[in-house]
Amino acid sequence: MGTLTGNWIFVGKQVPYPHNIWAEVQIWAIPVDAGAPRLAFAYDVSLGGVPEAIFDNTPYLRRQFSPDGRRMVVSMGGQLMVVDITSGQVRPLDVSGFFPAWSKDGSRIAFVFFLPAGGQVAVPEEAIGVVPAAGGPVREIARVGYSRQTVEWSPDGSMVIVAQASGMALVDAGSGRLLRRLTGVASTGASFAHWRGGMPQIAAATGGCDATQTTMVIGLDDPTAPERTLLDTGQQCPALTIQDPRWNPVIANELLYVATRANPGAMPNEYRVHLLDTRSGRDTTLGLSAYEATWTWDGAAIAYVAKSSTGFFGDSVRLWRRDGSGERLLLTDPENASLFSIASLSY
Repeated sequence: MGTLTGNWIFVGKQVPYPHNIWAEVQIWAIPVDAGAPRLAFAYDVSLGGVPEAIFDNTPYLRRQFSPDGRRMVVSMGGQLMVVDITSGQVRPLDVSGFFPAWSKDGSRIAFVFFLPAGGQVAVPEEAIGVVPAAGGPVREIARVGYSRQTVEWSPDGSMVIVAQASGMALVDAGSGRLLRRLTGVASTGASFAHWRGGMPQIAAATGGCDATQTTMVIGLDDPTAPERTLLDTGQQCPALTIQDPRWNPVIANELLYVATRANPGAMPNEYRVHLLDTRSGRDTTLGLSAYEATWTWDGAAIAYVAKSSTGFFGDSVRLWRRDGSGERLLLTDPENASLFSIASLSY
């Protein structure tokens, strides 16, 4: 990629090989100010095999960038690798793992890994491990059963939010000590929580599909504060799920999320972007059908992967201006609708 300056959107694309057992994951970089999209790097992923295996084949980009945006951590064949975006060099961490998440202070990487199977256990359970970003010994900090969701880091790198079968937990990232258990079960999808330095700090989407609770967004002003209900939809998963809550970086009480609606017994068929005013409780549905969405670096626009009308993933990348003045097409792939994740960076 060479020297990175200005504002960029990164998006993932999955391109299956003819036999449909393996695919190539491509990470595309889109310069927002000027220039054509370019391929940053690519690697192969598995699409099938042992049913109990972990398939990290649609990486969640936002959590996988280093804080300076110049490196990414990915799982290649179940091995964690750090890719230098500018040079293309790949550095193995010598760690087996999936769904990595780079800490916001840049010091560590959290990931999901299999626990050693004991006795007659056919499917090994999973845990969250943490490894120094430069490589080194792995520390197990939480066991998660079969909840295959990456963690959300605190801004200072001292804590993580973990999705477990029984609910969500705040865990000390150094010792693994349980600091607090939250009442809700994390929603399904690539991301269930967002943690920022402002107030309130934490927003988390709840509503596990095997639970009786309704689909909600809860908030914490800080890790020790009482839970607040920011939104109660009154509906349950799988009829309605919420994913990827994202605080606006400049408007303190504005939260973006994607709501997925499904007919009973059917695959999700509707993806809508919402803006929630956490102060007033006003929930506004935007006319954007998004597989995944995020804020731009300045909070002035929503960057999103537009949901394909025919496939499971997305078919284009677009910018919708927060002031309602219109949107801009950045990338389209109508023939191979396989765009799946998005991140916004400014260098």
